Amino acid sequence: MTTFDQRHQRVFGAQINADAVHINPSDGPEELMSYGRRAVAERLYKRAAEYFTEAIAKGAPGSDPHYYLALALLGGRRPSRMGREAQQVMARVEEHLGRALQVDPAAAHVRALWVAVKRDHYADRHDPGPSVADLEAGAGDIDPVHAAEIAPFLGNRENRLWKATVAVAQAGIEERKPNVRKYFVRTPVPPVTGGPQAMMVAGGIGLAVALILMIASLSESGYLCLAVLVGAGGIVLLVKGFSQYNALTSKYERDLAAAEPKPSDEQMDMWLHFDKFGVLDHALRHLDRELDDLICEPQLVIGPASPTEQAVGKDGIRRFSRYKFVILLLGQTRISVFSCEWDFVKCIVSNADAFDFRYKDITGLRTRQLHEAPQGGRLVITDDHGKEMEVRFAKVFEMIIAGTDRIAVTIDVQAQNAGAGLQPTGATATERLVRRQLDDAA
Repeated sequence: MTTFDQRHQRVFGAQINADAVHINPSDGPEELMSYGRRAVAERLYKRAAEYFTEAIAKGAPGSDPHYYLALALLGGRRPSRMGREAQQVMARVEEHLGRALQVDPAAAHVRALWVAVKRDHYADRHDPGPSVADLEAGAGDIDPVHAAEIAPFLGNRENRLWKATVAVAQAGIEERKPNVRKYFVRTPVPPVTGGPQAMMVAGGIGLAVALILMIASLSESGYLCLAVLVGAGGIVLLVKGFSQYNALTSKYERDLAAAEPKPSDEQMDMWLHFDKFGVLDHALRHLDRELDDLICEPQLVIGPASPTEQAVGKDGIRRFSRYKFVILLLGQTRISVFSCEWDFVKCIVSNADAFDFRYKDITGLRTRQLHEAPQGGRLVITDDHGKEMEVRFAKVFEMIIAGTDRIAVTIDVQAQNAGAGLQPTGATATERLVRRQLDDAA
């Protein structure tokens, strides 16, 4: 189907939009919180706010429901970048942060987020309280996951919280490498050892018979030759059976040690979460940009890089050994882009590229489905047996610049695990945000 974008550029393929929120009345608070966190990870903040609001209405315990609702209401924007709606948004944000501290006065991440938005919003105006000093006085150590969520609301990368999060992202990389490798190695099936074991049993029986014949040969010499033949055959069977059994079990133990114990799905997501933050910090330094230069939080679109290995976790989510990261830093009139491939196993950045352009240079923006990838554009995935295969793209995020340059990230693939779920890609939120900026600039 042929469609047109808001700049009347002709595009081919279906235009993909996020589905409307559908909350099932039977969903409990825990499920709603899980859906909301997923929406936050995708930067779909309006959807996330609906989930958290419903979770609170259904009695979700603790401070996190109010903390995450405040985070969703901010929508990835610092109050100073909200314009006329800043006061109204801040009133709701502070209401829920206050309610979160009523539930848990020691919640360090709630205090840290409140401090960050207060410093940004009340820099040159009256702060109705609680004061930044009071909030900081009661703050303890912040969970690194929450620190990464709060970091986009800081003014610059020299902030203590930002540096601490970068340190967490960089720590323990060497120790984690063999564990990540195991996630993508197929757990071996125990070998069939019936044949070698039968040979060893037969060999043992042969030796026993040979011994009996040798005893019998003491009174009847004719049994001696037969005892030697049977004994020799028994030894051959025993040695051959043991050799085969040992080879099978040794290989299985080596393969098992290479594949197990696997890290959990949650641990893999945690490592990738901090990898993304580390690459973001690298991108900001490489492009010499500060958070103060941006109109909103950095936009990250992520998908598999070719070639890659894949594994489907116990949670049904497909994960990859290599990713493509595209980070977009949106300014008032220009976009800076950092693109690279990230080896999730070896923790290596490759094929890095950085450039910037004006909004008016964007001539096409789409997320489309492809029935057939263009020549040379297919994703190569290594299957469980180590065999490489090409798979067709199912969905691609694309941005066309000045009619010729193209930014593209595969965000879904048609692979052998067609029913597997996806990790957050950030594509939908990025497309919507850039479109909004294009509309404002038109």
